[in-house]
Amino acid sequence: MSSHINGFIQELKCIVSLAWPLMLTHLLRFINPSLSIMICGHLSREELDAASLANSVINVLGLSIDMGFSTASETLFCQTYGSKKRKLMGLLLQRALLIMTMLFGILACIHINIESILLLIGQNPIISSLTAEYITYILPGLFFDFMFMTLARYLESQNLVRPMVLAACAGTVFTLFAQTFVLQWDLGLRASAGFLSISFGIMLLGEILYIFRYRVYVETWGGCDLLGAMSEWGIFFRLGIPGILMIALEEWCLELNTFVAGTISEEILGAQAIAFQIQSIIYMIPLGISTAVNVRVGQGLGAFNPTAAKFTYLTALTSTVFIAFLTAAPVVLFRHSVSFIFTSDVEVAAKASEILPMLFIFQFCEGLAGVSEAVLIACGRQVLGAVTIFFGYYALGLPLSFFFYLKCDLGIIGMWTGIAIGFFITALTYTFFALRTDWVQQSRRAVKTVQQQSTAFADNDITDEGVVRIMSFSDGSEDRHRPTFTRRSCSHAVRFRVFLFILIGFVLLASIVHRKTVAVPLWFERCVESLRLNSTLAPFCSIDLAGVKAAAALPA
Repeated sequence: MSSHINGFIQELKCIVSLAWPLMLTHLLRFINPSLSIMICGHLSREELDAASLANSVINVLGLSIDMGFSTASETLFCQTYGSKKRKLMGLLLQRALLIMTMLFGILACIHINIESILLLIGQNPIISSLTAEYITYILPGLFFDFMFMTLARYLESQNLVRPMVLAACAGTVFTLFAQTFVLQWDLGLRASAGFLSISFGIMLLGEILYIFRYRVYVETWGGCDLLGAMSEWGIFFRLGIPGILMIALEEWCLELNTFVAGTISEEILGAQAIAFQIQSIIYMIPLGISTAVNVRVGQGLGAFNPTAAKFTYLTALTSTVFIAFLTAAPVVLFRHSVSFIFTSDVEVAAKASEILPMLFIFQFCEGLAGVSEAVLIACGRQVLGAVTIFFGYYALGLPLSFFFYLKCDLGIIGMWTGIAIGFFITALTYTFFALRTDWVQQSRRAVKTVQQQSTAFADNDITDEGVVRIMSFSDGSEDRHRPTFTRRSCSHAVRFRVFLFILIGFVLLASIVHRKTVAVPLWFERCVESLRLNSTLAPFCSIDLAGVKAAAALPA
């Protein structure tokens, strides 16, 4: 019995030692955009609305997709590191960086043309124009974050988590000083977004410097391999696309809840925003634990140690109730005062305090779902996770939410209750699937996945006929269910992907050139018109006051 207790304590220590830096990293990534929104709120109402809308767009069509697709890297990096075929990690990293760059390019083409999309769905024209301006300057930061998360997955799979904390701290310190500078000098929304991009760049630079300074790459880097990096992308998309759905479906559901809250009243919208912010902050704790469990389980599966992987999960699962109570109880106990941190409006604070007890249920579900979701990701079962999220939230949670709101006249409490029920069912389903995991079978699958990736290119096992044969690790026989690869087919795949990169780059460059040199933003036109009519300039005109004055001096 004592050996089991000692084993439990040691495993819990390992999980916590990985989890707390990850919690802090995720929290700092969350805080940086919030600081920008706060500063824009002190510049003007229009800039506050634009920054808030822009960050919602970035969350839905950027960060959530980044987090979701990077689950593919989580699965592959952890399994590979555990398998001891560590030179393969360098090749997987090259593939991941190229794929994430391409994915960013596709999303950037959407973001750079976001003004037309916002107008199409009925958003205010001036706010849409300012939102597009903000997003244009935050796009480099989004690219930096895509790269940051990919390198973070690479480092955390090797149990290296403190570099991300140090990098995130450096980026946040820069944001604090830079955003204060924006406010003092009234530099406007454009500067706020630009400084936020730089802060993400500092975070990425911190990771890169750590990797080279401490030679982290030595054990895992086998050299640059363009052919290998441009090939074997299929498994990333098979894991990454359902991974996006796992993360994004939940994010979109909560954003929709906020949108509906705005149709009730301004007080309800404010209360919803406060509750959502608090929930997002305390969510970083189960998120850090979930990532740590994913790392430990993935390493265990890759090392063909199913017993260790199962023990990690059971240790984390038995700790979730205590962790949920520890993090949610203070919020519930001090709910009548904590709301005033975010607002001085008594009515909004009162409404928020009515919602906050729901966070106890949410935090319990986050803990339960988080560690079980981590097992699914470690096993490469993102499809199962995406299906579970869809039915839990969209087939059950949202319909109940609208039913309680519209038919039972329960208002915002009814909406949160519906989502909580859907989330609770989702958490139970995740836990059911995780508990029924065939750990030996999943270990075999993990080892076989690593072997397939390794054999295809890293080992360069090509016969005289130029055929790359995939060998099954489990029995040493040839896997005839998997097609063979030839140098010719690989060359075709590489050429197609190079063409795709060029096409995306051309479309993105053309969109940027059109926006910066041909299209005149509506907010800019409005400021020029006001100056020509000797009317009072709107506060947001300070974004480019010199440009506005120069344009106003030209003949109409």
